[in-house]
Amino acid sequence: MSGARAAAAPIPADLRERVARYLADHHTMTVATMGPVPGAGGTESGASAPQVAPTTSAAPVVSVPHAASVFYALDDRLRLVFLSQADSIHGLHIGRAAPVAVTVTEQYADWEQIQGVQLWGTAKRVTGPGKVAAMAVYVRRFPFVEDVMAQPRLAAAMRKVAVYRIEPQRIALTDNTTGVFGRQILDLKG
Repeated sequence: MSGARAAAAPIPADLRERVARYLADHHTMTVATMGPVPGAGGTESGASAPQVAPTTSAAPVVSVPHAASVFYALDDRLRLVFLSQADSIHGLHIGRAAPVAVTVTEQYADWEQIQGVQLWGTAKRVTGPGKVAAMAVYVRRFPFVEDVMAQPRLAAAMRKVAVYRIEPQRIALTDNTTGVFGRQILDLKG
């Protein structure tokens, strides 16, 4: 095509609604982060972290990828709220805020039936009044959390849990039921 780009297919007006519906119909996401290897020992689960050479002032910090599956709740702005330990690998990678990638899908035996969402954005640890609002979104989706918080032993553990919210910048909706590799992009930047 001698340098000319093929015209992108127009985004259907209902794409945002389809993405919202898909995310609302599911509750588990895989969140991917990048960051330094946490600690010299194992991870939060006791498994050994990937080994890297010690960092010196002349050597850059080595980042490693990490993926974790977590429950999430969706707010009305397509933001994903999740809870996690702040000292988990992904919690350490996110810190106060960091870029993340997310997938939401289920298992399929037939590639022509594959549907799912890929999302790129920024995960932020939510504090103060924003934490209360984000927690309300999460509890609305997962009412069992109120029962957990009512149990004295578990309530203490829940108070230590960090609340995170992912602000999406770009979302890809894959729906192979619409044709070969049916994929549409929703750009939320700006």
